[in-house]
Amino acid sequence: MITKYIAELLYERECVIVPEFGAFISKEAAAMVDYVNHRLTPPSKEVVFNSQLVTDDGVLVDYLSVRMNVAREKASKMIHDFAMKSLAVLESNESLHLDGIGTLTRINSRDFSLKLDEGLNFLGDAYGLNEFTVQPIYRRETYQHIAEQIAIQQKAKSTRMTVHEEEQESKPHHVNRHNYKWFRAAAYSMLIAFVLVLLGWGADKSGSSLASWNPFFYSSPNEFIAKYLNNSIESCEFANVATLPALEVTVPIVENEIQLKQIDYEELKPVDVNLYYIIGASLTNETDAQRCAKKFQKQGFEGAVALPKNEKGNVRVAYELVMGRAAALQRLEIIKKDYNEAAWMLRKR
Repeated sequence: MITKYIAELLYERECVIVPEFGAFISKEAAAMVDYVNHRLTPPSKEVVFNSQLVTDDGVLVDYLSVRMNVAREKASKMIHDFAMKSLAVLESNESLHLDGIGTLTRINSRDFSLKLDEGLNFLGDAYGLNEFTVQPIYRRETYQHIAEQIAIQQKAKSTRMTVHEEEQESKPHHVNRHNYKWFRAAAYSMLIAFVLVLLGWGADKSGSSLASWNPFFYSSPNEFIAKYLNNSIESCEFANVATLPALEVTVPIVENEIQLKQIDYEELKPVDVNLYYIIGASLTNETDAQRCAKKFQKQGFEGAVALPKNEKGNVRVAYELVMGRAAALQRLEIIKKDYNEAAWMLRKR
């Protein structure tokens, strides 16, 4: 009966203390999407049990007194009896089911694990929202097929842009008034060419050697080339090869000239093939460790496993096994952020 009123308070408060027994602490959890199993979980309240908070804050006593219409002394005695009975059951069975809340399991002398009943959600804003499976949508048509259909549709219909282009083609072409700039440049070019021709004609009539550089006054290109070569040959003086001094050429030799290439040591690093466990809990009882591993598996970690007991007698429970330190660190950050802030990493020997 007491658990009913504890559940009602959990909908309104983040912490409900049961004197001499412990405290139920809730925390809002955001909605989660499991992309592997295509599952969508609505937002909820995660509830944990802390056996160290046993000081009476008066909230549960006052609420029980009002709801059951009894005196505070009687309500306090009822809570005391409930606490003693619950502790006795946990001492004998290590497990206690609280109606309307869930199952409380002892992990060790101080720690407890609380598993809420199936389908129970203490977040009032998520009332009526259930976990469901989302089937992925696959597009049958390829992008190329869609592009072809769009091209056919655009050719079939006459858009405003098409009509505008047809009207532009039907209009007569008018000369732009600003084309006079091009006429001015052409006139200047013709004037300069005329001046050059006039200067070449004058040089040719005067017998100047500069006339040989003007090919426009010869009947053919061959005549221009022949005259230019004759003038060049007449001005050349040939040396006597026999009288030329011997030419000595000294070639420098560079000894042991080797081009070194810098080695990129990052490319030579071996691939990290070490395996790392992402540890979520460390227990002393193998049975509790197996239960904890099943809990991790229900959260979506199919590779969750309880490791063999170490030399100190502890059984560690791992979420998953990851290859490579870099990949393991990334997975550790995700698990610490979304599931367990106390998770840590262990290298597999």
